[in-house]
Amino acid sequence: MKTLLTAIDFSPISQKVVDGAAELAAAMNSHLVILNVVEPIAAYVPVGAAMDVITAPIPMEPADLNLVKERLEKFAEPLRAKGLSVETTAVVALPVDEILDQVSITNASMIILGSHGHGAVYQLFSGSVVTSVLHKSRIPVTVIPVHAG
Repeated sequence: MKTLLTAIDFSPISQKVVDGAAELAAAMNSHLVILNVVEPIAAYVPVGAAMDVITAPIPMEPADLNLVKERLEKFAEPLRAKGLSVETTAVVALPVDEILDQVSITNASMIILGSHGHGAVYQLFSGSVVTSVLHKSRIPVTVIPVHAG
């Protein structure tokens, strides 16, 4: 059985992304992994006369990951009730790196992501997880174009 990996961020588009991933998983008779990557909290430390900052990741408490896992299960339970094979994973890491790491861990044959549809200015300053995954992935990436609203 093939495995499909979808990553969600609990934004308003997450349900649409999971629905699209579930539809693909059902059509392909595949196992679905729903992933949420909790970004590490950055600690800001002033350095030097210019007051530059260095950021260091600080892992979140395990209790926080348990809460994330509970939220993921709310997406997974209705899919399991329909007969889909679904698992959930919550990890503290950098999103792009972890999505690509989970491809190896789960032996996924496709990544399914949702696009928030942010404009060029937003992506210039913050980048895009979808764009980075598209550039770095060695397996097919399906992008579900969803817009909040």
